[in-house]
Amino acid sequence: MLNYVDFSLSRHFIVSTEKGVGGSRLIQALLRRARCGSVPYQLAVPNPGLTLGANKMSLESDTFDFIERCGEHVSVGLVLSDLLSNVRRFGFEHLILSGVPVGGDPLEPLVDLNGWPHAWFERYSSRNYAAVDGVCRYCAVTTRPFFWSDVPERLRRSPASARISGEAAEFGLVSGYVVPAFSRFHWQSVLSLASPYRRHELSKRELAAINLMAGIAVGTVESIRERASKQKHLSRREKETLRWAARGKSADEIACILSISVPTVRKHLQRSRETYGVTSTLGAVAEALRRRHISL
Repeated sequence: MLNYVDFSLSRHFIVSTEKGVGGSRLIQALLRRARCGSVPYQLAVPNPGLTLGANKMSLESDTFDFIERCGEHVSVGLVLSDLLSNVRRFGFEHLILSGVPVGGDPLEPLVDLNGWPHAWFERYSSRNYAAVDGVCRYCAVTTRPFFWSDVPERLRRSPASARISGEAAEFGLVSGYVVPAFSRFHWQSVLSLASPYRRHELSKRELAAINLMAGIAVGTVESIRERASKQKHLSRREKETLRWAARGKSADEIACILSISVPTVRKHLQRSRETYGVTSTLGAVAEALRRRHISL
């Protein structure tokens, strides 16, 4: 029987059962998958006692089944679908997993899993709401999980943040819960879950399950993306095209500089976006610079 899971800042962890450390198939799954990543805070599930009810057993079983499946997922789409399926039992309908933007950085290049309504994500990213959204701003100063309603009032109730909150509610993002997590690619990642319900009450056990799944999901997604990036490469011409785009040149200007047609330029830029799994040229530029595939 699971007593607790302890993640610490040093990334060491202890899994304790009534029969000792490790032991069961589910515990061994956690030990294997924990290499994918860690949650930079302690995660504790209180001792459940000698007898577990059906719901508690189901919660633990479903959580560790998710961990095991993550070891088999070969695409981020599968991770997104699986994670959404699991958090819906807690009342969450949408999620986004991304790095935390700071200093006015755009959100889109940092997104690893996008389970937001498409129209809302387009509005949020195109208008750079991340720079003034109280929830997003709070993500940059805390490493602890929090409900959206826990965001300090000075951030949450600013005119801009209050307006964004009202707009989000129109898309079914009324309340939410955020889990910051350790990342190998971002200075910090966060999983933000959104619910259409205004009041959201979860037990400590349910929150612990969500926190654990978040940490595993981050590690799994980053491992998948790392493998994919090693297999995909930009051609010399695609790098040249993207480098000029990074310097602010239009498709017409790039075509003139490289003595190629405008449709060819657009084809190269499209290929770059597909390679990095982003939807904008700006996102492709950011990824290429981050991975040192191009330089300015």
